[in-house]
Amino acid sequence: MWKIRESEHYIFNYHENSYAEQDIAKIIEIQENCYEYICEVLNVKLNKKLNYFLCNSPVEVGELYGDNEPCNGFTRMPNKIYAVYNEDIKCIGYHEDAHMISYNTLSRPPQNFIREGLAMFFDKSWWGISNFAWIAYFLKKNKLPRLYDLIESSDFYKHSYIITYPLSGVFTDYIISIFGIETYKEFYKNLNEDFNYCFKKSFGMSLNQVELNFIKYLNNINISNDILKIIDIKLEREDFK
Repeated sequence: MWKIRESEHYIFNYHENSYAEQDIAKIIEIQENCYEYICEVLNVKLNKKLNYFLCNSPVEVGELYGDNEPCNGFTRMPNKIYAVYNEDIKCIGYHEDAHMISYNTLSRPPQNFIREGLAMFFDKSWWGISNFAWIAYFLKKNKLPRLYDLIESSDFYKHSYIITYPLSGVFTDYIISIFGIETYKEFYKNLNEDFNYCFKKSFGMSLNQVELNFIKYLNNINISNDILKIIDIKLEREDFK
């Protein structure tokens, strides 16, 4: 049985005596702030409340998804978000809300790299470390895949999410900073299976051309050695190869 608490833009569902119930006022404040920022950046308005289910564990989220594979969060159209909130995992913030708001007001592009890129653009970080720090690290280690190799959704998941999620966010940040949010929105709205055609039509350059400039840009970003050491430690814990 779910308990329910509504706010201006959300319907929150949570279990009695859960960490979510304990922190519900804080959760509401965080998500309302995220919602406002996402809508302001994208210059969009959503005509429905987001229905948020705060679950006790990844196992519960997997059961609700339907494949029984534990996970921390997912969205279900038209307006449902399922996320873990417990003592150790607090899957709240920008990510899932950016998915749901963009899907309802812009489009849902077929490429995971683009969808996750916009969500990670709003997140700005992965495991508490800047997306840019992660990508600077992997660039230094010569572990960055070519962007072309991530466009097909089946290829996107052949690579570690530890690389693909921050990379998609950093590339989206770069595209928006160079071409502007309105041009990016038109690209996002009109994108179909013919990625290369849509990309060049929107930005006037091929993906390969933009990628060359993107790598030049990344090479000029300086990340503290202390942060790079922290990334080493986190990757060791994840047994990342």
